[in-house]
Amino acid sequence: MVAVLFAMYVFSWLDRLILSMLVTPLKADLGISDVQVSMITSTSFAIFYALFGLPLGWAADRWPRRWIIFGGVIVWASATIACGYARSFEGLLAGRILVGAGEAALLPAAYSLIADGFPRDRLATASAVFQMAGKVGSATAFGFGGLAIAYATAHEGVSLPFHGPAQPWQLVMMMVGLPGFILAFLVFTFKEPARRGVAKVEAAKGAMGAFLRGNAKLVTLMLIGTSALAICGYSMTNWVPTFIERQYGMKPASYGLWLSAMNILAALSLAASGGIVDRLYRRGMDDAHLRFYSWLIAGVFPILVFTFFAPNVWFFLACYGVVQFITVPFMVYVAAVVGLLAPSDIRARLLAFFLFVFTILGMGAGPAIVALITDHILHDESRIGTSMAIVVIGGAVIAFVSFRLALGSLASAVARNRSA
Repeated sequence: MVAVLFAMYVFSWLDRLILSMLVTPLKADLGISDVQVSMITSTSFAIFYALFGLPLGWAADRWPRRWIIFGGVIVWASATIACGYARSFEGLLAGRILVGAGEAALLPAAYSLIADGFPRDRLATASAVFQMAGKVGSATAFGFGGLAIAYATAHEGVSLPFHGPAQPWQLVMMMVGLPGFILAFLVFTFKEPARRGVAKVEAAKGAMGAFLRGNAKLVTLMLIGTSALAICGYSMTNWVPTFIERQYGMKPASYGLWLSAMNILAALSLAASGGIVDRLYRRGMDDAHLRFYSWLIAGVFPILVFTFFAPNVWFFLACYGVVQFITVPFMVYVAAVVGLLAPSDIRARLLAFFLFVFTILGMGAGPAIVALITDHILHDESRIGTSMAIVVIGGAVIAFVSFRLALGSLASAVARNRSA
């Protein structure tokens, strides 16, 4: 089950990132501006990914989750191919909106399946292995995307059914979308686990509200801490390539491979940290998930402070790889805590709510905050490293304080749940 979900998550990242590698041919072919490019590559996707996650999380709490995922994969694969048929900004924008809507089906349903399919003392490891796919997908996008672009360029002008002569970027979108139709059917290669811990009282209408009222402090502090880390992570994902070019003069052809390697390193760190948390939890540490995360932030903090002031690009890349140990895994810990505490019939909705906040604040606001500091406070685009340092250091401090304040609430909630 985890292997199938992992493969789907990898390809979802490939579908969402590939367009960022096609900006130059897109602008040349469609005659669009940088603002329109940003609408296509990130803004439209983020908004509709967040919005559709809420009703799809609700659906995953009520209907078979395999079918929810199947439908989502078919939609995003079809939309990606449709992007290849687009001949205007409006057509491409519509396709990207559907990609975001389709991909919103995967995470809430996937984490809900994992929470029901694994013992409670294995949840962090299983969630971490699945979440590794995000970083593997980023690395795959750089690697496979480059090969796909090279192949499409060599076959420029090939005539396709219902399309006619195709531009290389259109061929790339079609090639990236096609595997989704095979992946979608893999969801039926495993049985859907029975829902565990379904709420008995106020089952359909009141369970969500009752859970939030009973765990208001814990949920609020987790939202604050993990959202702060999401802002850090998305800000770095968006601006680190620009920082490397401006600060160290290295071109994409040189640093792309190294950034891919850092993504793989971050992916491996997820599995290791998930295993440690599960061991701590088995030994009786009820607040292990947030306590270990706070230890991780404290341990990485000295490196984080140094990162954006590194004297050369190699020091920076090494530090960047370590900093990702705290900016990548926040969804793993959220999913594990939700799996421990939340009844199965509200779990997907609760995860969708967290994803909504992460996406809007992280992807929507994080990169913009860095840009605002650079342009309107520092007034110097060469100081983008300082802007990122302010955001990332501040976010890490907020997350550390939030997680430490949440430890008592988490431990008591786990104890209550175990007794029940």
